[in-house]
Amino acid sequence: MTSNKILIRPPVEADAPHLAGIHISAWRAAYRRVMPAEYLDGLNPEAFSGGWRRNIREPRPGTFNLVAETDSGVAGFCIFGPAEDAAGSDAGDRPPSSTGQLYAINVHPDAWARGVGSALFAAAEGKLSALGYNRAFLWVEATNQRAIDFYMKRGWLDDGGTLQDTRFDPPVAERRHSREF
Repeated sequence: MTSNKILIRPPVEADAPHLAGIHISAWRAAYRRVMPAEYLDGLNPEAFSGGWRRNIREPRPGTFNLVAETDSGVAGFCIFGPAEDAAGSDAGDRPPSSTGQLYAINVHPDAWARGVGSALFAAAEGKLSALGYNRAFLWVEATNQRAIDFYMKRGWLDDGGTLQDTRFDPPVAERRHSREF
């Protein structure tokens, strides 16, 4: 996946299998030492494709999906919108309504360090700001230094919030990074 041209656009249903593949490939590359191999190896492309089709057809209210497309095809995606419950925050309270959240950003490993993530991230930040959010946050796996460095280079700082994502066994430790717009 080499290209200098990156198009950021909303996804269409035909993108679902590609997005599923990107999602699974990125997780396998980033979380191999964090999540059990059996879990990562068992990720089902068909199930992920079905989830993507639903998300594209009927996104949660206020939620936006964007994809990055290069000359080689779809190379990444991001999902963002209003802040979800700030479970795990130090105060334990819900963020104010002027707070947005970057729920996910994943780029196919073949496209890492080629500007795809930067283009997606800039588009998400711009849209969050245009929607009137004056602050946003994201959760990042606590040992994912590659992602942490990426966020910090863009002004998203660790604000001390922690979370144990119990959807996984064992739970995944996450840190919250946030930024004012």
